[in-house]
Amino acid sequence: MARAPRKPKTAPPPEDAIEPLGTVRRSQLVSTFGIGAIVDLEKGSFMPMGLEDWERVTKLPSLTIGEPRLQAMLGVSHFRLGPVKEDIPGSSQVRGRSAAPAVRFPEWHECPKCHRLGREGAPFELAADGGRLVCNGHSGAPVRTSPVRFVVACRRGHLSDFPWDWWTHRERPEGICPTPTLYLGSHGRSAALADLFVKCTACGTKDRPTRASLGNAFGGAALSGFRCTGYRPWLHDRQDDCDQPVRALQRGASNVHFGVPCSALSIPPASEAASLIIQEMRAILDGVSEDTLPAVLTGVAKQYGVTVDQLLAAYRKLRTLENSGVSLTERLARAEEYEALSENREDPVIGGVVPQFLNHVSDPPPGLAQWFDLIGAASRLREVRALAGFSRIEPYPVSAESVRKAIEEGLVAPLSKTPRDWLPAAEIRGEGIFLRFRRSAVEDWIDRNSKLRDRAAELENRSQQIADQRGYVRDYSVTPRLLLVHSFAHALIRQISVECGYSASALRERLYVAEEDQAGPVMNGVLVYTGSPDSEGSLGGLVRLAEPELLEPIVLRTLRSAGWCGSDPVCIETDPAVSGERVSGAACHCCLLLPETACEKFNRELDRAVLVGDAENTFKGYFSNV
Repeated sequence: MARAPRKPKTAPPPEDAIEPLGTVRRSQLVSTFGIGAIVDLEKGSFMPMGLEDWERVTKLPSLTIGEPRLQAMLGVSHFRLGPVKEDIPGSSQVRGRSAAPAVRFPEWHECPKCHRLGREGAPFELAADGGRLVCNGHSGAPVRTSPVRFVVACRRGHLSDFPWDWWTHRERPEGICPTPTLYLGSHGRSAALADLFVKCTACGTKDRPTRASLGNAFGGAALSGFRCTGYRPWLHDRQDDCDQPVRALQRGASNVHFGVPCSALSIPPASEAASLIIQEMRAILDGVSEDTLPAVLTGVAKQYGVTVDQLLAAYRKLRTLENSGVSLTERLARAEEYEALSENREDPVIGGVVPQFLNHVSDPPPGLAQWFDLIGAASRLREVRALAGFSRIEPYPVSAESVRKAIEEGLVAPLSKTPRDWLPAAEIRGEGIFLRFRRSAVEDWIDRNSKLRDRAAELENRSQQIADQRGYVRDYSVTPRLLLVHSFAHALIRQISVECGYSASALRERLYVAEEDQAGPVMNGVLVYTGSPDSEGSLGGLVRLAEPELLEPIVLRTLRSAGWCGSDPVCIETDPAVSGERVSGAACHCCLLLPETACEKFNRELDRAVLVGDAENTFKGYFSNV
């Protein structure tokens, strides 16, 4: 009989070993599932925590990235990528420092078997896996509970559980009973909200317990008697001075969390190889005196095969970008990108470090020359997207340089209790096509069509009314130029997704629009680029469309498709004066609307009529002669 082999000794798990709650993509931590959002994971519903909690897991140097222009606008020193989980071999656990922190929200759960409502410890218990809640009030195995469907929020970003106790007892003269025992019930007649009710078996009578219908819970004044708790679960605190009314929201609704993302493209000089080398050393160089800089950079220069003078020049350029004394605004930053995309740029590779911007421009093909004067093929692009804050109930558009002020005024919810010198961000590397409209043709078209200005003015008035109602300041106007560039961008993205295999959500627009009376140069161009951090479109498939023999037919088919919508004649006859929240003319899901990840303006300020002309032929579309 052979001797049984000894079991190999296994190393004990590290001290920070934890059981993960679930997984999300790194890029989602600065968008859909950013700080303050509600995320449905494998073990329940949770909310990513604020920056103070992030700081214990994002200290690794590899998680730090930079983008000087975006840093200057947001007033931070750097950005940090979301952590990537480190699995512990032989177990289902991960290292705590490699996981984004989260807290359970909503706290209230429902047992799917007995429909009891409660929280952890009252009466539900935490399961052995450390994530799920279970109901032990049944014979046999514990029953996993589910998070409730409703939460309440105010416009200052506060979010709390639906007040189940208060709602059930709000018409009871004695108020909430001492030991409420709540159950969620249904009349079973329909799937409508009015069919649901919540009852308390601890008060009332056995035959007629205290109960309240949920049919009007989402009404405008339904929660008028309930004061906002000021709760900020992502920061573990409360603000007791909130006087904003609260509204009931569906837990998974899109209006629970509107992120305030800010982004910038990496363009020269910050995208050059020498600048990238310097950015890796900024933490060291900023603490060194000017006299000793050459000595510190000598070894680095030898390592990369460059001169010390090149590195010194790159360092001083970056310092000038950050300390120029000129307040960099989002509009000026877009103007710089517009200029970079309008010229050839192929910076050299230095010591194996590849520049982050590569662009080739050309004249448009003959069939498009009457509308466009330049085509750009950006075969190497890097975009940094940072999450600067968020709002609830309604989006709050704000430029990057104004985010801090909006947070101080309570118009945007903060990511931390106190201001930090960093923000969470994601890197998007890909490619794009840049189309610059012929300025003279655009202005001639506007001058020839007086009714076009009237149509844009109606949308401008509606946009301004919404801004006044919601208390935010717009830094742009709805003009014929904006409607033209934005509508064309949507039509082109839809056509590319139909013909070329890209999903519409994998593409993104970047608009460059400015009028003559605004600061900076006149701009009328659009960049359509890969807007996803995965590999789709990163191997030249999109930028290849800039070749004349491919670009001309796809643009012409785009314009022909825009001439007819499946919802016509209703769509093309839409009156901008009755656009409501859409702030658009002829635009619907059959012709122009895109996934919101692809659009910079929440699918607003669109009008297919500016491309092909309106139904009454009161003005010509820019492409009417196609």
